[in-house]
Amino acid sequence: MASKGVRIWLLTGVVLISCMVFIGGVTRLTDSGLSMTDWNIILGAIPPTSDAAWQERFEQYQNFPEFKLVNHDMTLHEFKSIFFWEYFHRLWGRMLGIVFIIPFIYFLIKKQLKGVLLKRSVIILFGGAAVGGIGWFMVLSGLQDRPDVSHYRLALHLFAALSLICFVYYTYLDSRPKRLSFSARSGYSLRTARVLFVVFFMQVIWGAFTAGLDAGAIYNTYPLMNGSLIPENAFPFDSWIKNITDHKDGVQLIHRYLGTILFLITMVMGVQAYRKNGFWNQFTPVALFVFVQFILGVITILISAGGVPVWIGSIHQLGAIFVLLSLVYFIQCKRKDNAF
Repeated sequence: MASKGVRIWLLTGVVLISCMVFIGGVTRLTDSGLSMTDWNIILGAIPPTSDAAWQERFEQYQNFPEFKLVNHDMTLHEFKSIFFWEYFHRLWGRMLGIVFIIPFIYFLIKKQLKGVLLKRSVIILFGGAAVGGIGWFMVLSGLQDRPDVSHYRLALHLFAALSLICFVYYTYLDSRPKRLSFSARSGYSLRTARVLFVVFFMQVIWGAFTAGLDAGAIYNTYPLMNGSLIPENAFPFDSWIKNITDHKDGVQLIHRYLGTILFLITMVMGVQAYRKNGFWNQFTPVALFVFVQFILGVITILISAGGVPVWIGSIHQLGAIFVLLSLVYFIQCKRKDNAF
């Protein structure tokens, strides 16, 4: 069991990292991620404050592929709007570093971090730094020859950020004096919970591929894709791996079918848990959040012809966080003992 201060610190971290992922989604959907072409941890926190500073920033941006190939007619005013989201995203990341590092030092001095809790806290700090580094690694891929970031690096960045959220939340759950109990058990094993967790993470990765390739703007019907369950152009390459990771049609196909399969499995599990234990059991939050996320996914497909609207894309990504947190909670409930 951890002190109340440590528990508040961990839970605050979960909320702030979740907000960071949400802001990152908005940054991606507004095509703002390549507006800042350098990474300076200290001086980068200072935004342009004069017309000359803004013009200098804009001229820096004009030297890179996104401006030359896509936004060559962009005005300074338009540049300021995309600069805001990337700057806000990075500023939030710096704030997160402060929120984690300063309390960590305080709790360490007060000897409130010991044993497993100390080891996990160190992992959280290095994990946060790694997420930031991967973010810059992702941005670099769009500053060289192509006016867009690598969808592989985008998936890696999202995977790392969501993994960090899960780890911090799991640590918080273990740090509580006692578990929040349900009136009845769900009836499912820890192994089942972990399998569901892995499947959903796969879905998240293909969601990142879909976003990175702008694959959500094609085949805007459900469940059919151009009148078929499997469109003709889904597998044009000889390599099946390339078809489902590099090709828009194949990527959306895998993303929507992974989502459908996960939805159906979860709903069957939810009905079985309901019949055995009543409505409110350990699996209820998972079933509810997966249901909402599936509906959001279908709506996103239906209204995204010509591009995914920022509001629905952002909400859909936020929904993924709630599903993951509910799965982490379910997994922690299935464990017999806390780690601390």
